[in-house]
Amino acid sequence: MPPGERLAVRYIMKRKRHWRLAGGLLLLFCFAVVWIVKLKLIDFSSVKAGILSQIARVRPGDPASCAYLGKRYASSGRSKDAVQVCRKLVAITPDDPAAHALLGNAYWEANRSQDAIDSYTEALRLDPNCFDAHLGLGETYAGLGRHAEAVEAFKKAVKIEQKSASAYLSLGLAYSSLGRYDEAMQAFGQARRLDPDIAELHMLSGKAYLHAGLYDQAIESFKDGIITDQGHAQAYYGLGKAYLRIGDHALALKQQKVLEELDPKLASDLLELINNK
Repeated sequence: MPPGERLAVRYIMKRKRHWRLAGGLLLLFCFAVVWIVKLKLIDFSSVKAGILSQIARVRPGDPASCAYLGKRYASSGRSKDAVQVCRKLVAITPDDPAAHALLGNAYWEANRSQDAIDSYTEALRLDPNCFDAHLGLGETYAGLGRHAEAVEAFKKAVKIEQKSASAYLSLGLAYSSLGRYDEAMQAFGQARRLDPDIAELHMLSGKAYLHAGLYDQAIESFKDGIITDQGHAQAYYGLGKAYLRIGDHALALKQQKVLEELDPKLASDLLELINNK
C-alpha cells in the first residue's frame, strides 16, 4: 500500500476511535443525567430559581422572573422575600389581577391576613373572575375562622374553575367547619370524581359521613383512602371509629393493630375508644 494511502487509513481509523470515544462519553453522560434525575441528586428547580434570580437582577423589570421567584420563595418558606418580589411585580404590572393574587398569596404565607384580603380584593376588582383570588380569599377567610365568607369565596372559585379538585376540597372543608355536612359531602364527592387518587379527599369524605351518621358510606370512604395510600394512619383511625359506630369491635380492633405500626399515638387513642365501648 502506498505511503499516502497508509496515512489516509491511519487517519480514518484514528477518527473512528475518536468518534467511538465521544459516543461512549455522550452515552455515559446521558446515563448519568437520567440517574441524577431519578435519584434527585440535583434540585433542578433550585437551579431554575437561581437562573431566574440572576435574570431578575439583570432585568429587574421582567414580570415572568418576578412571578416565578415569588412563587418559589413562598413555597420554600421565604415569605418576606416573596412579599418583596411580588410587590415589585405589582409595581411593574399594576393592572394584572394575577399579580395582585400572587401578592395576596405571599401576604397569606407571611401571616399578614388583612394585607392578603386587600390584595385579593384588588385582584377581583380588576377581574371578578380571577380564580386564584377567589381561592386565596377563601383560604384566608377559613384561616381566620370566617367560614361562611370562605364558603362564598370557594363557591365562586368552583363556578369559575369547575374542574379544580382542590377548590371543591376547600369548599367541603368550609362546609364541614359550619356543620353543613350534607353540602360538605357533595363537595368532597365532586372533588373525588375529579381526582380519585387523592387519599385526603377520601379521608375528609369519611369524616363528613361519620359526623352525619352515615356510617356505611364513611367506611367505604375510609377504605378508598387506604387503597389510595396504604400508609394513611388517619384513614385507619377513621375506619376504626366507623366500625365502632356500627358495633363491629373486631374490625375496629383490626385497624388498631395496623395503627400500632403506623402511628402508636393514634393506635392508643383508638384502643381507648374500643375499651370504652
